[in-house]
Amino acid sequence: MNEEIVNCFNIVIEVVKGVALYVMPIAAFIVSLIALKRSNDTMKVQVQLSEVEEKLKEYELALKKRELEKIQAEENKEKKANIEARVIKISKGSYRLKVWNSGNETAYNVEVSIPKEYSVIIMKDKMPFEYLEPGNSFEECVVIHMQSAPKFKVISKWEDEMGNEFLNEQLRSC
Repeated sequence: MNEEIVNCFNIVIEVVKGVALYVMPIAAFIVSLIALKRSNDTMKVQVQLSEVEEKLKEYELALKKRELEKIQAEENKEKKANIEARVIKISKGSYRLKVWNSGNETAYNVEVSIPKEYSVIIMKDKMPFEYLEPGNSFEECVVIHMQSAPKFKVISKWEDEMGNEFLNEQLRSC
């Protein structure tokens, strides 16, 4: 029996040696391959993440650049008044001259006229209008009769806060 135990023990030792010599290196090789595959996958994800981060930085930079350009455009936008006028038919035989400031600065001493040759008469109850802020308007009564021209020039004159005079001549009809 002693001999059988020794034989069994020798067989176990041989099996362990066989496992140690053949199975363990193969297992280690397989584990190494799995680790290599996972490492490559991790590197791919890392590269993709770096690319996404780079694109995000480029996008943020472009967005900031666009915002800066917008701010500079606002600052560089010329500040000035622009007076416009139009004759509007209110009802049969009743007309009004609508005058408005389409600019971005206040206009002072606003006056609108239509040359006499067109036979259109502006009543001028409110003119000269002392100041007209951007986006605001006022109206004057207009007399148009049978001898009035169907097309006419409307001449708007105004000053800026420094007293510089401006003129806007427009072709209008009623």
